Amino acid sequence: MKSLFAALLTMLIVTSGSNSFSEQKESSISGKLPSITESSHSGKPENDTFQKSPFLIDFSDYEEGSIEEWLEKKGFELKEAAKNRKKLDLDVDEGALFLEAKTPLRALLIKESVDPGTYSKVKIEWGVIKYPKGASYEEKVNNEALLVLVFFGDEKISSGHLAIPDSPYFIGLFLGRHDKVNKAYKGNYYHEGGRFVCLGNPKPGETIISEFDLPGAFKKYFQKDEVPGISRVALEIDTTSSADDGRAVAFVHSIEFLE
Repeated sequence: MKSLFAALLTMLIVTSGSNSFSEQKESSISGKLPSITESSHSGKPENDTFQKSPFLIDFSDYEEGSIEEWLEKKGFELKEAAKNRKKLDLDVDEGALFLEAKTPLRALLIKESVDPGTYSKVKIEWGVIKYPKGASYEEKVNNEALLVLVFFGDEKISSGHLAIPDSPYFIGLFLGRHDKVNKAYKGNYYHEGGRFVCLGNPKPGETIISEFDLPGAFKKYFQKDEVPGISRVALEIDTTSSADDGRAVAFVHSIEFLE
């Protein structure tokens, strides 16, 4: 579809990095997940006594068979390096989806079948086993072991470059080793319609729960009074500018959008 193609092109250039790739020997994701040891709360609403979970992306229900087919049944389409197990390994363990970059890459898992309702916040249970070496938005090395991208509405906002397609508003959420928590970073493009926010600095192997105020952040970042409905969600892994052969490992248990 045209909208999917535009979204793919958008996410291929929202972060900076080289386009070189190197083949590596295959390696398997190893080790068990520790129990949840800390929580990161970003922009948590004051009134949190009653919450519904009308839109849940749960990665704990895998039983057996092809992980690719399991993800496709959840509405995800694998793009670029996400289709190549020699570059991006996928595994499920302890109720979490593991994503292991084994070479400098950009990988995309795009979900366009979403509930476009109104939500107060997003809640993510996730962690990082290995951060991309040298990745830092503070130092303009805009790489992540895992980025959760939330797109709002269908209005196309300028990318800031004639050769780069416009995109709906988006907020990208990630865990960084040294980046400032809750700071909204700008990428190389999409300064009018895109922001990248670090939700925590967990130690490698820790599982954390991050909560983020979506409507409040949208209004603040883009100076808007109204918040469009969510139009798509995507997972992105980008290690194109990282050292250590672009290796990184992250995991995610669930992504919830709460009323």
